Amino acid sequence: MVMLTRKMWRDIGENKMAFIACAVVVIIGLTAYTSMQMAKDNLFRAGDSFYRQYHFGDGFAKIKNPMPSSQVEKLSDIRGIDQVQGRLVEDVRVTGLDERRNIYLRLISLQDQKPYILNGVKVLKGAMPEENSKALLLGDKFFTAHRLALGEPLTVIIDGKKVQLKIAGTGQSPDFVYAIRNAQNILPDPQAFDVAYLPYEVMDGLFNRQGAVNDLSFALKPGFKFEDVEQPLKTELKKYGLESLVSRADQASNVMLTEELKGLEKSARSVPVLFLAIAAIILYIMLKRMVESQRGQIGTLKAYGYRNHEIIWHYLSYGLIVGLAGGILGGVSGAVLSNSMTKLYQQYFSLPGLTGKFPLQYFFSGILFALGFSLIASYQGAKAILKLKPVDAMRPPAPSFKSKTRLEKLPVVWAAFTVQGRMAVRNMIRNKERSFFTLIGIVFTYSMMAALWSMYSMVDTMVLDQFYKVQKSDVKISFTKPLPLPDVVEELQNTGGVRRIEPLVEVPVTLQKDYRKKDVTALGLLPDAELFTPVDKLGSQIKIPAGGILLSEQTARKLKTGLGDRIRLESIWARESPVYVQVAGIVPQYIGSNVYMDQKALLALLGQGDMATGALISMDPGQIPGLKERYGTSKYVDNLEERQQSIDLYKKLMDNNKTTLLLMVLMAVVAGFAIVYNSSIITLAERERELASLRVLGMRPKEVMEVVSVEQWFIGAFGVLAGVPFALAMNQGIAGGMSSDLYTLPGRTSPAALFLALLGTVLAIWVAQFWVFRKIARLDLVGVLKERE
Repeated sequence: MVMLTRKMWRDIGENKMAFIACAVVVIIGLTAYTSMQMAKDNLFRAGDSFYRQYHFGDGFAKIKNPMPSSQVEKLSDIRGIDQVQGRLVEDVRVTGLDERRNIYLRLISLQDQKPYILNGVKVLKGAMPEENSKALLLGDKFFTAHRLALGEPLTVIIDGKKVQLKIAGTGQSPDFVYAIRNAQNILPDPQAFDVAYLPYEVMDGLFNRQGAVNDLSFALKPGFKFEDVEQPLKTELKKYGLESLVSRADQASNVMLTEELKGLEKSARSVPVLFLAIAAIILYIMLKRMVESQRGQIGTLKAYGYRNHEIIWHYLSYGLIVGLAGGILGGVSGAVLSNSMTKLYQQYFSLPGLTGKFPLQYFFSGILFALGFSLIASYQGAKAILKLKPVDAMRPPAPSFKSKTRLEKLPVVWAAFTVQGRMAVRNMIRNKERSFFTLIGIVFTYSMMAALWSMYSMVDTMVLDQFYKVQKSDVKISFTKPLPLPDVVEELQNTGGVRRIEPLVEVPVTLQKDYRKKDVTALGLLPDAELFTPVDKLGSQIKIPAGGILLSEQTARKLKTGLGDRIRLESIWARESPVYVQVAGIVPQYIGSNVYMDQKALLALLGQGDMATGALISMDPGQIPGLKERYGTSKYVDNLEERQQSIDLYKKLMDNNKTTLLLMVLMAVVAGFAIVYNSSIITLAERERELASLRVLGMRPKEVMEVVSVEQWFIGAFGVLAGVPFALAMNQGIAGGMSSDLYTLPGRTSPAALFLALLGTVLAIWVAQFWVFRKIARLDLVGVLKERE
């Protein structure tokens, strides 16, 4: 066995680049596996622990008309409800921090200093505000982003008046671990929005709610589901103007956390398998070639008494070394990468216990994973020796004579190839198995790079299309309550720099088809709207029909409804509810899941007069500060959004993620290099005598290299062509897997992504051939041409 061990290390040394390239692919696969699994565990553990310790609710309700606190406890009489808690929740504008931006806080009432029954608040810095003091617990990310200090005053606008609140500390509750203001803002921006917690008595006085609440959360008794209490709660809360009633699974913050965990789980299962499968293919071809080239040595070993299981174990040890080295290095690099991923998640999720940990289970399972793939591939490549008899093994295999290839029978085509090119084509066609595996590897390399590059363009399309093709207003104003439509238009027209005003009606509605329901926002738009225009998948504007309703694709899928169907609509705004409306069309929507109607038709359906809940404004950007100064403290203005700020935020976040994207693309290029390099090395080893003979006959290394390069470029061209539909399918899968009710990724593959993937594939092939060329230039002509004994 000592002799076989020495032989193994000698063979690995002679083919070190091929083995290193194979190990690199394993390392990439195991890096992806361990990093994603560890990051997923870190995220899940932090979320689960925070949810349990601070009693994250099972359901949440938002009501328009405040409900007396004395009535809240009566809801626990509903069968299935264990505990109920009422809060005051109000959004306020913050001034004095950065007048260039619109900054908002969501104030949430603290009942007292005792632990919350539900959705408790964890103090991170400072202390809980004293009872009846105008002090608050501020979101920690907001506190850090604005470089605030404990005890510092913060000025907010409440009912048009400036109110100073002192910062007592920072805190976090489980229902806002992903702090976004609404479904239109899919990315958290702590410089523009976060939550804060204020004593109930103080908040009640500031907003004059007279002991009422407008936000409810509840916990279920064991054995009950949200659906068991949904209808009784709707009945009880209808008189208070129920705006939304959602389960924990549909709560916005939890949706983002859950979807991220699902995405990590899917990626941790699929991406490593792809890389390890490619590594297995490479190892299989290498071992098969090695066994064929070492027939004489195998025959000698058998003649000297070595048994089949000893020889097969010898060849399995090559895979064992690759799997062990790749598994260990991949596990270590994955642990390092998981820390970076966890730090990235800390920027988005406010989870106090979110820290990087190194669970050994994934390190060891990754090694076993790599060893399993490597040993199976090695056995498949080497199993031919089990049937090999010593007498047959000790003589070279009989040459196989094959007829002309189909290309050779086409004189015009065949004449286009040089002598070296013809040799390459014959070798490629006659070694179909190796050529097929090389083709699969290049298809994988190309499609993966195209999919990764498309990720950037998909998110670009999702966000920027929303702001350049759909929401084209410079400013959107939302009102605290519906206002008379003519008065809104007249008032805003007197503002300097305004070019166009479009009143907007946004109404929370519940749509139902059969037993399926979905809570969405219905947007009432003008028939000639220019500032908010839904578009189809080609980017063309969709005309708002005079009657009927336009559903977003995700809403239509949720309800399983189609064009022409009649659906039920309920709303707190409707004088008579429910009403029925016909589906007039289904449109794509990437952010949120709104439905659209003609403004007059929606108001008529709801039985309301001419009113507006907001306004879209196109104006001179230089005049926007004046608009903010004029209406920023108005008690009628709830929110003032600038489109350019949303675009700038998105671009900033994408710039921060470019490094991660480029790293993933580089991994794909490395995998492509390993595949092509190993295929080239195998071709070189199989035809070493032939290529050396060409050198002896006077050919230069560059001319000899054509025998290898033509084959690789020929397969590469077909690999790229076959990779295009694979990339399209991969992007559809990625888009479907990552989409949620809050956003939908467009499953598009941009021409730029296909072109960049082509460049990456060409680079991988060229680098691999450069290394092969060096080996051809250093061929030992005398040693290679010696007759073997």
